[in-house]
Parts: sequence; C-alpha cells; structure tokens
Amino acid sequence: MDLKKVQNFHNTRELAIATFYYISGSVFGPLILFLGLGYFLDQAFHSKPKMLIVGFFIAFITSNVLLFKKAKRVTELIESYKSTPKNPGDEQDSVVIKK
Repeated sequence: MDLKKVQNFHNTRELAIATFYYISGSVFGPLILFLGLGYFLDQAFHSKPKMLIVGFFIAFITSNVLLFKKAKRVTELIESYKSTPKNPGDEQDSVVIKK
C-alpha cells in the first residue's frame, strides 16, 4: 500500500475497498481452507467433530497472524510518513503525502 496515492476521495475509496478485500480474504480464506480440510479428514478417519474443531482453531490463528502482520506493515508505513512536517515551518508531526 502506498500512501502517496491517497490524495483524493476516489483513491481513499479504493484504499478502503482494497483493505476490505484483504481483511475478508485473511479471515474467510483460512477458514474455508482449514475447515474444509478438517471436514474431509473427519470423513476419512470417522472422527466426526475433532478435525473440524482443530481446523477452526488453526484458521483462527492463521487469520490473526495475517491481520497482525498487515497492521504492522501499515503502521510502519504511516510512521515513516510522519517524520517530516507538512510545511517547512511546521513543528508538529503530520502525515506528508509526497509526489
């Protein structure tokens, strides 16, 4: 994600949509994958709910790891843009969008 592109409503909207898709994929992707795998393992080994529950917990952990990694990257990106003031005479920290 590049904060240089966030200059008007249209680009901000695209950023919000991209974030929504990433979060949805980070939650539902592992959930579908690991629950499906758990379901098929339950069918194969006749251990009805055990593998499904294990798959759910693995999906939960995977989703959290993906979301925390993304949040860390976005936070670091925002912090890197806070280091320079908006105007040459400004003393306060602010997000600067460089062209």
